[in-house]
Amino acid sequence: MTTYVIIIFLSLFFLSMNIDAKCYQDSDCPKDMCSFLFKPKCIFTRYFPIYLGGICGCDRKTCP
Repeated sequence: MTTYVIIIFLSLFFLSMNIDAKCYQDSDCPKDMCSFLFKPKCIFTRYFPIYLGGICGCDRKTCP
């Protein structure tokens, strides 16, 4: 029984770390949320208007 409780607690802990933050522009996203190969980006969905905001996600860095 204790094993199940520990597994559920750990899975909830890791899932809560992956919740995306709300944003309106790329600078609203935390800089440390992505690995070094990716940059934080504010992503808007086509189903909701822009004024409702987007979610922070990771986008691949492009080299100039």
